[in-house]
Amino acid sequence: MKFLKRIGIIDIGSNSIRLVVFDGPKRSPLYLYNEKVFYRLGQNSLGGQNFTDKILAEVTNIIDRFVTISRNMKAVKIIAFGTSALREANNSTDLIKMIFNRTAINVEIISGEAEAEYAAKGILLGFPNAFGAICDLGGNSVEFGTIFEGKVINCKTALLGPLALNKLFGIKKDAKSHMKAVIDSLNIIQQNDLRKKLFLIGGSWRAIAKFHMELTGYPLKMIQGYKIKAKELKKTLSLISSEVGKKRLLMTNIPNERLELLPHSANLLEIILETYRFDSVIFSSFGVREGIIFDQLSEKERSRDPLLEAAKYFERKESRFPKLSRSVFNWIAPFHKKFNKKNKRLILAACKLHDITWIAHPDYKMEMCLELITRSNISGLSHKDRMFLAMILLFRHKIKSEVIQDLDLFHLVSKQKRGIAMLIGKSLRLASTFFGEKDLFREIKISVKNDEVELMIPEHLKSLKGEIVERRKYELNKALKIFKNKKDPKKLLAEN
Repeated sequence: MKFLKRIGIIDIGSNSIRLVVFDGPKRSPLYLYNEKVFYRLGQNSLGGQNFTDKILAEVTNIIDRFVTISRNMKAVKIIAFGTSALREANNSTDLIKMIFNRTAINVEIISGEAEAEYAAKGILLGFPNAFGAICDLGGNSVEFGTIFEGKVINCKTALLGPLALNKLFGIKKDAKSHMKAVIDSLNIIQQNDLRKKLFLIGGSWRAIAKFHMELTGYPLKMIQGYKIKAKELKKTLSLISSEVGKKRLLMTNIPNERLELLPHSANLLEIILETYRFDSVIFSSFGVREGIIFDQLSEKERSRDPLLEAAKYFERKESRFPKLSRSVFNWIAPFHKKFNKKNKRLILAACKLHDITWIAHPDYKMEMCLELITRSNISGLSHKDRMFLAMILLFRHKIKSEVIQDLDLFHLVSKQKRGIAMLIGKSLRLASTFFGEKDLFREIKISVKNDEVELMIPEHLKSLKGEIVERRKYELNKALKIFKNKKDPKKLLAEN
């Protein structure tokens, strides 16, 4: 495994300025630090305006703070870039000079096309084998691109960000006709098969996703990988501009700075969906900053699985016996050998992750597992896969029946997958009774005969037999029968 050299990335956008310090595995970087300052630089740059002395000083102070934080965290590299606001302003070079004189950091102004390409590469970092269109909405501009056979093509940009639209049209309805004309002229999608998926990047899109989650009572509050049918999303977009929608939005935790921008953002997305008739929309927390990381990877590094790389990283840092995961995976093979490649990938990740919460209090190991998988920045997972993985780890620990009964997250996982999760989780629970510095899984054998679990412990290890082994073997047997009979384990868990 190759680890990322700690890197600080400063993003000077039209609506906010953000610092993210990345660390961890190269193919699945983690956020060591993340700070955002709402600063509408884009309002002061449209049409080639000059930044005032006050703006120059305030932005320089923000960047100076971010650079100091990055250096204090021993970032080996600091990258700073500006997008539409700096592209539009007449005196951006003055700002760049002030920042360099203060910090010795050079701010690069990237083109709209380059911004689109980096955004698409951010998608590739978070979604291996992604395929479809991308749309990155900033304060002033919107960027489009397509991902086809692992390559980024057809990158385009337009001044259709909500700050730009507010400046040009205020809240007048003729903004929609302007948006429609521009979107039509861009010819974003040229191949019909790319219309299946649209990946959305940007704070306004994320706010729309949050709103949809609240409207539908969606149980997993994570934007990364949130997928909605385009037809369903259109209903939410229509609601945003209505009086009812505005009142409901005020009841959310979306910042006021973002709420102000939503009407234009919703109208723009509605036009994009109507024009190109996408099947589904996937929201991404990864964008330009993550694309910069992806751009620095070799082809070999890009080919690695981000989920397994992250799981390997956590295993090495947190597990008691990190060298055992592959042996455990092979040991429980009788319970997963007939599963498909996708399920086996998730089971291998579970083998690497199932022991990393050992430090938690016994009463809270299950909750800690759930929090880790459902809240962490691990990429390479759909929401359904994330919950399936979480469920395996839930079954790995002793589960309180009342927790299971109230767990809405269960509904994201199919009945069949619940049975698999219970089977694998219980097999890991049994395996944990044989943990230690020595790999005993080469000597202790497990098999299934006539739908019964058989455990073979050699004579010289007979002292390992005990009540806990028999109890967990019984639990595994029970899980096997539930799986074989295709029953939903949810109700039966109360008996454990």
